[in-house]
Order: sequence, then structure tokens, then C-alpha cells
Amino acid sequence: LRTAHKRFRKKPEKAYSKFVVENKDWIYDYALFMSLKFANKGKAWYEWDEPLKMYKPKAIKSARKEYANDIDFWCFVQYKYFQQWKKLKAYANEKGIEIIGDIPIYVAYDSVEVWSTPQYFSLDKEKKPVEVAGCPPDAFTADGQLWGNPIYDWDAMEKDNYSWWVSRIGHSLKLYDTVRIDHFRAFASYWAVPAESKTAKIGEWLDGPKMKLFNKIFDAFPNAPII
Repeated sequence: LRTAHKRFRKKPEKAYSKFVVENKDWIYDYALFMSLKFANKGKAWYEWDEPLKMYKPKAIKSARKEYANDIDFWCFVQYKYFQQWKKLKAYANEKGIEIIGDIPIYVAYDSVEVWSTPQYFSLDKEKKPVEVAGCPPDAFTADGQLWGNPIYDWDAMEKDNYSWWVSRIGHSLKLYDTVRIDHFRAFASYWAVPAESKTAKIGEWLDGPKMKLFNKIFDAFPNAPII
């Protein structure tokens, strides 16, 4: 891919710039995140130098300049992926096959989403999780299931008209014919475990956004095919 990128830079396709502009809401942060992750030998973002870890504007601006070529490489990788995916999807659709995209309700702590938009997650001032996701004890496991994903700050998301989720669903609808959201019940109520817990035994059921979120999604994408 690195070799392909070098060749591509000598004669870039016109569609590339258009693709990057159309995806500017996420692709620049994603490409910077990946560049910094490689520069830090795969370390999680919360182990990076403090200014970058905290997404300080001055440090981010400087990093965008320093890693400009790497950023372009990761944008190129996405561009090529989308090109190939669209061809594959079109081929499947021509054969009468529709594709269901299965997306998880939560995202990983070591993700560009948590790093660049911490305001939407239950984090403290140091960007450490306050509560994490899991499942209480049941017939399958006495300790419950400690997944460890950061919990959403649904109040903050509501104040922003759930724009993060509307964007996520919108993007998924471009990729798939139908979107299935895994662990859907957590939109009604979810199990929140204190971040320092070693098991999911201790926690509490908290109310999710319920239909408030989906009303916003269906306002943006009427009749969106969601399982």
C-alpha cells in the first residue's frame, strides 16, 4: 500500500480530492489518528504525549503538518477501499443480493472517536472512563460480562441533537443496504459498570435515549432500513 501510494502521488486521480472533501467530517481525524498510532509504535492514544493525548489544538495543528504525507497515505487507503467496496456492493446488488452491515453499539476506548470527540463519552477531565459497558451476572456467567467500552454521555448527545449518531448511521447507510445495530437493547437501558471494577457484578441500569435518538435518525433518513 505504501508503494502504491507513492506511485499514486505522481499521478493522482481527480476523484481522490472529491472523495476526501466529501468525507472531511471524519477522514482527517482518522488519518491523523492512524499516523500518530504508527509514529507511537502502536500505543493507544491515551499513552501519547499529553498535548496530543488531550487533542490540544496547537499540538494537533503541528502534527497535521509533521505527518502530512502519512495523513495523505491513510486517506488514500480509505479512497481505494471505498472504490473497491462500491464495485463489490454493486456486483452483489446486480445479482439481487443486499448487504447487511452489522455495527456494534459501542466503540473502543482506543478509537479516533473517543480521542477526538471525548465530550460524547462518560470520561473524566483526564479522558479516563468513568463508567464502562458490560452485562450483569446471569445464568451464563456469575461475574457478568465486562466489555470495557466507554459509555456514551447521552445527555451531551441529546443537546447536540444526536449528531454523532446521525452521522454514524448516515455513513453506514452508504456502505450497506441495511444496517443492523448490535446490542440494540442498550438504547432502552444499559448496564453501566464503574471503570475501576474487575468484573461486571457491580453496576447499575441506566436509561438510554430510546426513541428520542431514532426520531432524529429517521428525520434525517426517512424509512432508513435498520434492524
